[in-house]
Amino acid sequence: MTKRPLLQPSRQQQLPAEQLPTALTGKPIAPALIAITSVMIAMGITVPNFGLEPPGPFIAYAMNAHQPRFDHHQFDQLLDEHVDEDGYVDYAKLQEHPGLLNTYIESLGIASWKDFGRDEKLAFFINAYNACTLRLILDFWDAGKLTSIRDIPVALRWDHVRWQVGPLTLSLNQIEHKLIRPNFDEPRIHFALVCAAIGCPKLRNEAYDPTKLEIQLEDQMLYSHQRPRWLKYDAPDRTVYLTPLYKWYKNDFKQKGAGPLAYAARYAPRLKKDLNQGANPKIKWLDYDWTLNNLTNRPQKKQGK
Repeated sequence: MTKRPLLQPSRQQQLPAEQLPTALTGKPIAPALIAITSVMIAMGITVPNFGLEPPGPFIAYAMNAHQPRFDHHQFDQLLDEHVDEDGYVDYAKLQEHPGLLNTYIESLGIASWKDFGRDEKLAFFINAYNACTLRLILDFWDAGKLTSIRDIPVALRWDHVRWQVGPLTLSLNQIEHKLIRPNFDEPRIHFALVCAAIGCPKLRNEAYDPTKLEIQLEDQMLYSHQRPRWLKYDAPDRTVYLTPLYKWYKNDFKQKGAGPLAYAARYAPRLKKDLNQGANPKIKWLDYDWTLNNLTNRPQKKQGK
C-alpha cells in the first residue's frame, strides 16, 4: 500500500477556537436560551434564530440531546432516487440533478463531528466517503465515457486532498485510513465503503443511520457473503473463493480474533458448518472488478421459469 500524505489542516482548522462559527466549535447554547426556546416551541410561538447563522441541524440538536446531531436526510433521499436495490447507480440521472449531492457535501464541511457519539461518527464518515466518491465520479463522468474510477488520473483520485469533513480537508484515503480504520476497530466498514466499482460492496440505497448502524452493517455483510461476487464456496473441491478485500485488510479482521476464512464463515452458513466439523478449505482470491457500478453495467436478471 502506498504511503499516505499527512493530514492537511484546512483554513478553518487554523483559526483560533473563539473565531470559529458555533456550528464548528460545537459549543453548547446557553441553558437558559434552550429552556426559553423549548417553552416557545411548546406554545407554538415562532422561534427567532437569535442571530445565529446558519440555524442548521446543530441548533435543533441542542434542544434535544437524544437525537442525532447531523441530518443525513438529503443523502438518504439522493440514494433512494438514484441507486437500485443491488447498489447500481444511475449516474446519468444524478449528473442531471446533482443538487442534493452538492448540498449534502457542503453540509459535511460545517459538521462539528468531534463531539459525536461512536456510531454517529462512524455513520457520518461512511456517508462522507460514499458521497464524496459519487461527486468524484460525476466530476469525471464526461457524458458517460468514464468506465472505471481507475480511469481518473491517480493524483485526482483517492489521494487528492479536497474533501471538507468538518474542520479538516482530507482525501478519500485519509477518511478511510486516518479517520475510520485506526479509531473504530470495525472491519465491517470494508463492506460499507464503496469505491464506485462492481467489485466493491453494494452502495446501499439509503444513508447510514447511527440509530440503526449495527443492523445496516450486518445486512451489508449478509448480502455480500451470499453472492458469488464476494464469496463462492466449492465444498467438494474444498475451496473458498473470497473477495480480495479480505486479503488487503486481513489484519483488520484478525483484530476481531478471526482470520479471513473464519470471519467470512459468520455470514456463510454452509461454510461455517463445515469449518465446525473440521473442514480446512483453501482460499483462492476472486478477481476484483473495477468496472464502474453504473446502472447500465448491471447484469441482466435471469428470467424465472
